[in-house]
Amino acid sequence: MAPVSLKSVTKAYGSFEVIHGIDLEIEDGAFVVLVGPSGCGKSTLLRMIAGLETISHGEVVIDGEVVNDVPPKHRDIAMVFQNYALYPHMTVAENMGFSLRLAKVPAAEAADKIRASASILGLTDLLDRYPRQLSGGQRQRVAMGRAIVRNPKVFLFDEPLSNLDAALRMQMRVEIAELHQKLGTTMIYVTHDQVEAMTLATKIAVVNKGKLEQVASPVRLYERPQNLFVARFIGSPQMNILSTRIVRATDGGGEARLADGSIIALPWPVPLGEGNELRVGIRPEALMLSEGGALGGRVTLAEHLGGLTLVHIALTDGTPVVLQAVGGPTVTAGDLVRLRVDPAGLHLFDPDGRRIAAPGEN
Repeated sequence: MAPVSLKSVTKAYGSFEVIHGIDLEIEDGAFVVLVGPSGCGKSTLLRMIAGLETISHGEVVIDGEVVNDVPPKHRDIAMVFQNYALYPHMTVAENMGFSLRLAKVPAAEAADKIRASASILGLTDLLDRYPRQLSGGQRQRVAMGRAIVRNPKVFLFDEPLSNLDAALRMQMRVEIAELHQKLGTTMIYVTHDQVEAMTLATKIAVVNKGKLEQVASPVRLYERPQNLFVARFIGSPQMNILSTRIVRATDGGGEARLADGSIIALPWPVPLGEGNELRVGIRPEALMLSEGGALGGRVTLAEHLGGLTLVHIALTDGTPVVLQAVGGPTVTAGDLVRLRVDPAGLHLFDPDGRRIAAPGEN
């Protein structure tokens, strides 16, 4: 186990900079997920930690040692890729033990490590099989087993579940989380899937265009996104964002008006005067169907997902919103509805997209 520290890390290809001075502290034993849209730089960041990409500026520190010039094989890390990269002519045991063979680990010791890793991953009965005889999930476990036998200081995962179907991804998320609990080793995990990030991480680093937008626990990211990008990216379905103007500002709150004239009560004071733009964020679960609701619109789609229903609505001014309700649908496409907003589920952002904190927030 080891802490990892990124200090003003920058990556440039010629004059084109893709990582812009990132600072990130990863505690010993933490499970940190780097999440962001495709092309944001998260995999490049992971590859710099691994030593597969050079660092243009800054430092990567693993267990107190600056490793900028240390070759990947000497960084005491293990990486699990999106591609399983298993040798088809080798058995599961041979694939898992290949790195040990290269390191000239004694056969008996290697066999013990392979058996121990196989037991952790539920592969004991599959050690004599070949990759072609395994399911996708089993192959991914073999790839993880190949990393575990090395007993590294840090595990790096680069979108390891992207090639699996939805049900298998869910199963593997649980298995990876349980693996972290068993091993307690520092893990850094890259994904574009915010559901994976929310369910796996002890801490999430949201990356956008080569910059860190926010670093926090999953709960804090969801409840207190620091800007509009994080607010939209974290949460499924994503947060509804309404464009409004302040029509009344008081020490106790105020009111904001949508383009169609609808009024939303503001539960806390905002440092903006009347007439200024204000973005109001509302989580789907904070919207409720109510005859006396402040917002009105027409249902465009009702998605029944078993225990939940997602109701897609076009507000009177044309803004699309999504409401999340428990149970089956009570409305159908074309219905005119009124919506009530739970004040506890409101998020306020200034014209530049920065969060306006509620009183007492830290």
